[in-house]
Amino acid sequence: MSPGFLLYLAAIAIGSLAGGLLPLFGNWSRRSLLVPVAFSGGILLGAAFFDMIPESVELLHGALGWPLLAGFLTIFIMERFVLVHPYPEHAAEHGRAHHIHLGLTAYVGLSFHSLLDGLAISSTYNRPELGGVVLLAVIFHKIPDAFALTSLLLLDRWSPQPIIGWMTVFALSTPLGAMLTYFALANASSKVAGAAIAISAGTFLAVATSDILPQIRHENKQRMWPLVALFVGLIVSWLGRMLAG
Repeated sequence: MSPGFLLYLAAIAIGSLAGGLLPLFGNWSRRSLLVPVAFSGGILLGAAFFDMIPESVELLHGALGWPLLAGFLTIFIMERFVLVHPYPEHAAEHGRAHHIHLGLTAYVGLSFHSLLDGLAISSTYNRPELGGVVLLAVIFHKIPDAFALTSLLLLDRWSPQPIIGWMTVFALSTPLGAMLTYFALANASSKVAGAAIAISAGTFLAVATSDILPQIRHENKQRMWPLVALFVGLIVSWLGRMLAG
């Protein structure tokens, strides 16, 4: 395992932990989260469409439909039956009774999802044209995830000390998933690697379309800036692809 890969994992862990600690300092509103979350949506969509899907098409010779669909449906089924995706809908509505006991459910679901993000990191790291963009997508996706997850734990009346401990574990979940799948994919064929990239692209598409884009659509008082942030994220992903060659 190379030092560069370990630096990737450290950056993801630090970003996740920083996002998880922010709600413990000051009061944050839904509106303050909407622009960075929209930007992360653009990064996710760009990474999927500009980088991961074209790469998996090349490795799988066009046969990417099933793994791409599998990644998408994995997130869809998790969100339908297991996952509570909190961002940024109710991140600052403290004391609302209907949020009580959602924090633990959200924690378990998002931690499992973080393991899937580890698959995206490990399956693309050795491809210079993919690794940097996917790393950016995961980091910008994990920060709002961790932020809103801590907000739900606060709504569940958790005190700061256990939140810090559990969010540290959460921050390590993506690096753990990346290390597990790194060894699993070390000697994998091009078809297996392509399938792993396609599955990861499907999870990116599911998160962007089911969690992030609806937030932009439903916001009536701040229509322009989240849309601008979304396109900025897309442009950043596209530029990353162009620079990587």
